[in-house]
Amino acid sequence: MTGNPNTKYKTWAEIDLGALRHNYRTVAAAVHARAPRCRVIGVVKADAYGHDVHLVAPALAAEGCDFFAVSCISEALSLREIVGAHAEVLILGYSMTEDVEALAAHGILQTVFSLDYARELSEEMARLIRAGRLRESAALRVHVKLDTGMNRLGFDAADAPAAAAQIRAVEALPHLSVEGMFTHFATADTDGGRVGRTAVQCARFEAVEAALRAEGCCPAFLHLCNSAGALTLPEMYRDGVRAGIVLYGLAPDGSILPQYRPVMRMCTRIAQVHVLRAGESVSYGAAYTAERNMRIATIPVGYGDGLVRAFAGASVRLSDGRMAPIVGRICMDQCMIAIGDADVRPGDTVTVFGGDDGSMIEALARRGGTINYEIPCLLTPRIPRLAIGGDL
Repeated sequence: MTGNPNTKYKTWAEIDLGALRHNYRTVAAAVHARAPRCRVIGVVKADAYGHDVHLVAPALAAEGCDFFAVSCISEALSLREIVGAHAEVLILGYSMTEDVEALAAHGILQTVFSLDYARELSEEMARLIRAGRLRESAALRVHVKLDTGMNRLGFDAADAPAAAAQIRAVEALPHLSVEGMFTHFATADTDGGRVGRTAVQCARFEAVEAALRAEGCCPAFLHLCNSAGALTLPEMYRDGVRAGIVLYGLAPDGSILPQYRPVMRMCTRIAQVHVLRAGESVSYGAAYTAERNMRIATIPVGYGDGLVRAFAGASVRLSDGRMAPIVGRICMDQCMIAIGDADVRPGDTVTVFGGDDGSMIEALARRGGTINYEIPCLLTPRIPRLAIGGDL
């Protein structure tokens, strides 16, 4: 849906496809200046970080993105329908053996993180071939995941010879095609690049890579950098860079990125304006009591929409540009804001976050003790995502 959404919805999220495409071009230009053949992998897991993959993926594809990353089989199959058969789709995490037939049939890349898991996938492929469910020549395409220090998933790269030996064993398994190898940085957003833990992770990856190259069996497609790595580690771009949060115009470390543009703006409307009398309380638990008469507006958004209770006290932006704090506890479907003497009335638009350089979402994240990634992902399906700015 395009156009002005303000006549139809009481609460909505605008997805600025112009900003998204600008961000893709910006990160791609930075990557290609250093590594012209490096592919930008668009990370669109969790419904494109809450931005709606059905809006985001086609816009990225229009910019030339032909490699995407997701979290699970359902996301992969949905994305395959959106972007077609030509684009690469990598599942970054675990898939069950029950998913193997769909993975192979749709040419989806599956992450392999242990020799035991690789054997399970290989055995399931063999069973499907014997049963006539897959052709004799079928092979499951995989990328090997190295655990270089995140300690989440992957072959233990702290022992490079042992990791290399296990990866060679994976490559020898029937019905698997090892096409890539990657790792994930734990602290590239905070240690500024090739220092500290990130330096250890880079060194461990390169040690495994060297061991495999010495045997002539290193996977062809290597990728290390997430968004933080893309911003701080150009020497590690290699064959691919996984661009996630930066595509959506937000910084991995919670700072402001002047060259990028936030993609989401979440809006609602004023439902009612009333006076909270001195000594009266507002919302559940009477957690906020007015010291003097004050004007309050009720807005139809709450934790049922993803504006969780921890965000109480944060400020939203009124239509005249003034900031208005949320007072009292956030309810499931509504919350209240202190509007002072602002000239607002029912039906006026209120911006919960977005429409700026990212400062509002960062302030909201700090108030909730979380990170910018979580906020758009929290928004529930009852918040319609509406495309704007797509005519470039």
